[in-house]
Amino acid sequence: MDEVRFGPELLDRLLRHLVECVPGCDGAGVSTNSRSLRALGSAVDHDGEQWQRGEGPVVAAASGEETVVEALPDGITWVTAVPGSWTHDGPSVLSVYTDHEPKEDDLRVIDQVEPLLATAAAVVEFCADEVLRADQMVQMVQTRRLIEQAKGLVMGRVGGDAGAAFRTLVRASQHFNVKLRDLAAGLVEVVGGAPVGDQEPNAGPTTVPPPPAVRAARLTWQALG
Repeated sequence: MDEVRFGPELLDRLLRHLVECVPGCDGAGVSTNSRSLRALGSAVDHDGEQWQRGEGPVVAAASGEETVVEALPDGITWVTAVPGSWTHDGPSVLSVYTDHEPKEDDLRVIDQVEPLLATAAAVVEFCADEVLRADQMVQMVQTRRLIEQAKGLVMGRVGGDAGAAFRTLVRASQHFNVKLRDLAAGLVEVVGGAPVGDQEPNAGPTTVPPPPAVRAARLTWQALG
């Protein structure tokens, strides 16, 4: 099967490029699955501290699936935290630390580099040995699609925006101790009344949610009603 070489060194190169292109930037990092995946400069300490405390702009961006821009407690350092592509359990988050509130030009550079970093982070996370098979790439794309479908179902059920729907799914996955991806697949299956693969016969290989995830999805859907 086809393989794509895609390692952490690419993350380092992209992060260095970002630090060099944003004036006053002294660090940048990529986090995923509630931990720092790669970091340069001040991001090494800042990202780790936020995940350890369970709060901060990086954590907020991951849990709310919305970009967060705010000053750190020191009143000097600003962080821009941007959620990106999905890994097994949630979005990757790009964090950029500057000595000033980011300007429009700064945000434009971040927006240009973020998709590349998010994709690289997702690939590295899906394949720790730096070799990604074609079927793993399909799974990565499918995870994102399932999460988006589940968010749409939640919004249709209770209203609210995409961020609120995402937080609802995260809380449910934590409460029932099931993977977010499996919960999303279970929700699509429960609401659709058929296995995910039967609902999208042309989508290729699909995630089959384990029984605990299906049960969690059913209870979640009932609670939302």
